[in-house]
Amino acid sequence: MKNLKCIFAGLWLSFIFPLSVLAQAPWEQHGKLEVSPTGHTIQHSDGTPFLWIGETGWGMIQQLTREEIDLYLDNRQKLGFTVIQTVAFWYPHGGGMKTGPHNAANAYGFRPFYGDEDSPNTSEPLIVKGGSPDLPNDYWDHVDYVIRAVKKRNMYLALLPCWGRAYITLQMGNTHQEFTEEEARTYGAFLGKRYKNERNIIWVLGGDAKAQVKGYEKNFIYQEWDKRSIFRAMAEGIVQGVTGQKPAWNQAHPAWHQVFMTYHPDGDPAVNSSMWFHSDAWLTANGVEVWREVSQVYPVMLSEYQLTKPIKPSLFLEGSYEFGSYRHECGWVTPVKVRRQIYYTFFAGGAGHTYGAGPTWAMRGTGGDYNCGYTWKQALEFPAGVQFAVMAKAFLLNHQWPLWNPNGGVIDGSIGEGESLKIAVTSESGKLALVYFSNNSYAKIKNPLNKEATVHWFDPSSGQEEPVASFKSNEVRGVIPPEKWEDAILVLRVGD
Repeated sequence: MKNLKCIFAGLWLSFIFPLSVLAQAPWEQHGKLEVSPTGHTIQHSDGTPFLWIGETGWGMIQQLTREEIDLYLDNRQKLGFTVIQTVAFWYPHGGGMKTGPHNAANAYGFRPFYGDEDSPNTSEPLIVKGGSPDLPNDYWDHVDYVIRAVKKRNMYLALLPCWGRAYITLQMGNTHQEFTEEEARTYGAFLGKRYKNERNIIWVLGGDAKAQVKGYEKNFIYQEWDKRSIFRAMAEGIVQGVTGQKPAWNQAHPAWHQVFMTYHPDGDPAVNSSMWFHSDAWLTANGVEVWREVSQVYPVMLSEYQLTKPIKPSLFLEGSYEFGSYRHECGWVTPVKVRRQIYYTFFAGGAGHTYGAGPTWAMRGTGGDYNCGYTWKQALEFPAGVQFAVMAKAFLLNHQWPLWNPNGGVIDGSIGEGESLKIAVTSESGKLALVYFSNNSYAKIKNPLNKEATVHWFDPSSGQEEPVASFKSNEVRGVIPPEKWEDAILVLRVGD
């Protein structure tokens, strides 16, 4: 096993010094992304762990100018995000503005495909010769600019080929299917070939989409469809474009290791990518979305962690957006609800987490259920973004998150539920135990480290630490977080 202390020391330096000043990008310094030997986390090819600190900027490519893209990415890079999620072929919606059309033009008036405004020919991207990322004369020149801009800041781009909910599974109003299997394969091959040398791209299929449904959906309307073959064809096209080889979706093949792929499902906590694609050869990591059901994040992610045959990393790709109302009052999703999602993910063995702010994901308008009068630029200052990309990131790095194992035995008695949930992990080293308190409430904690442990509280909202009297080996003690803290982490440690 590689010297983990050296690896984590390097990661901490990456946190202290902005990525833009490092000599090399992470993919150049440490190699491509792959699944770690445990199967639960992601690492670079040299064994360096990769920490997915993501944000949803779904509408970035379609909505923003080059100058706005730079403003957005500068902010997120400086804050500490490592992954930006966006969509190449976005169905415009959100922000309280009118949805569509199906072949919507970007900020420069360029459409992605041949065909008219509402009927794209998705097997024919509209390419005009003579343009460049800096002087675009077609839609794809602008996509090139986004990819270059993200890469220049040493971040990864989690790129969705299309918004599958609108163009494949038809789960949105006023949409229609735009991809057959062959069109999906052709489009995937186009993207893969165009961006085969861009080592910072993570491919994300789906797009808020259930790949298969047979039963009663919302409003008790019976629906039935199976679009798995279309998504699988798109995956086959991407790997063909990137590698020049043609493995089938269910065929173990070295070409699949040359791309990193996951899947973004819709917000139903009961169904995620593992339901449809867990054993598929193309799926590197499973993807999870939990919409407004914050209390479901931990059980869903833990269930994903426990899957076998094969073991795969699980990524939390979308949750409740900071300051979103979700048909409650504006600001119903408070920073503490965002923090709960973050720590539920990692304490359940998740490989990465993606944050979102209500006004940022669509990057348009100020109305609607999520924006609540704010612009996406104002949302860059929302507190939970800092609490994730700065404080949680530092905590995860300092406490060697890839070595965590979920361990309910640290909590003596009930772990609570809902907003009073308490969850725990222990480290493979046997020298660390952590307990996350979702709110300020009492619990009995057992020291599982077999030695006397030093103890302190960590405040996820501020990064503040407060010491606690040491725990003797196997001691059980009742504890409660410091007064007025909304949530807290109890840290028990043996040795340095």
